[in-house]
Amino acid sequence: MSQPNLLKSEMLAKIEALAATRMTAQQIADALDIDFEALKRDPQQLTEYYVHIRKGKAKGEAELRTALFKLAREGDAFALRELLKVEKNQDNN
Repeated sequence: MSQPNLLKSEMLAKIEALAATRMTAQQIADALDIDFEALKRDPQQLTEYYVHIRKGKAKGEAELRTALFKLAREGDAFALRELLKVEKNQDNN
């Protein structure tokens, strides 16, 4: 017997939006009333859940970097230092 679909299609955009704000997988599930324990028992749905979390986090990171880059271009020394830290950390990985 297959498990019910815990991730409705309209929920996926909400998962991405919350992930963009750096919420954890458990926090997102709690906020959206997703039964995280049931989700863990369905590998296919759990994979889909984490794919959308990954996409959301990447979108959030892109938004933050864009804002930081804009500030750095406008002469904000703190923003420039932060961008250089991010770049240095990426080079080390």
